[in-house]
Amino acid sequence: MVAVVDGGLEEVLAAQRWRYAGREVCRLAAGDWVHLSGAPNALVVAEGLVRVEGLGAAEDLAHGDFLFVPQQVRFAVRALSEATMWRIQLAPLSAAATPLPERVLLTEFERHAPLAATMFRHLAAECSDPEGVQGDRVATLIASMALESWFTRGCAPKRWLLRVNEPDLARAVAAMHADPGREWTVEALAKVALASRSGFAARFQAATGLTPGRYLTSLRVERAQRFLAEPDVSVGNVARRLGYRSETAFGRAFRRHTGVTPSEWRRNARMPS
Repeated sequence: MVAVVDGGLEEVLAAQRWRYAGREVCRLAAGDWVHLSGAPNALVVAEGLVRVEGLGAAEDLAHGDFLFVPQQVRFAVRALSEATMWRIQLAPLSAAATPLPERVLLTEFERHAPLAATMFRHLAAECSDPEGVQGDRVATLIASMALESWFTRGCAPKRWLLRVNEPDLARAVAAMHADPGREWTVEALAKVALASRSGFAARFQAATGLTPGRYLTSLRVERAQRFLAEPDVSVGNVARRLGYRSETAFGRAFRRHTGVTPSEWRRNARMPS
């Protein structure tokens, strides 16, 4: 089945088990680099401005911003000004049933997750004896609270909790994601799934809560938002890449889904926060 399981977030949070593996207070001069790899890391910027590179698009983190990297990936932090970071290293104590994201980035961590921010500061900079059970429990709570805040604030990818356990439906979903601009019909998707048209449509809607057509529209709009963030891509070009026969048809679909036109979305996305 392909589904966002009821209570899916709660299941993910309940499954979190982390071991505290170390801590560090990093005091950096402007231009200094910190290269991180190996263990999962979580950090909070205590003061200054830093740039995180190596996790997709570079991100600038300022005072109070939080980054959790739950996977073993290499990345680097460069101080853009004099800066202080609190960092803790973690190790997973159990395998995640749902793959965790490559990064969890939260601005204004203390305002949105004050208890987690307080525990993080205590563990990273103040706790006299973070070893053992206490450190593990606090690290697990911080990871769980950060994931919950990241999800409820709308920062998570839209299909982060999507479970794919039925191969025929999974093939159809994968085909749409591989080529969202194709003129996918229910018949064409049913053929990919090696299923009958009526049986496929009913099972797809039961699993995802959407008809295949609505799922495709949602996927196209999500992909359009990524394309519109590119500086030199026109709205018409985005419409053509996503299979719309006219810019007008694309604009109507985009507005129904987001409440704004593609041009308005692009202007809003480029406004400084």
